[in-house]
Amino acid sequence: MAETTWKWATLDEQALELVQEAERTIGADVVLVYAAGGPRTDGRTREGLRPATLDESALECLQGMEQTLRAVAVAYQRA
Repeated sequence: MAETTWKWATLDEQALELVQEAERTIGADVVLVYAAGGPRTDGRTREGLRPATLDESALECLQGMEQTLRAVAVAYQRA
């Protein structure tokens, strides 16, 4: 089974606005968006961040954004 690699998603202005809106809506400091494929992202970018604690409404918000962007979104808080 092949390992999936992840890269930064390519986002246009409209997509960036959607990410910023999600950050405000769910109260996350940062939402990072990834797309499948290589090359791998640099893991050091997440230093100083911890996964955000999300309630059901926040999860639904991220899932809706993921469907729109066809990417994976992860919410973080500053550590």
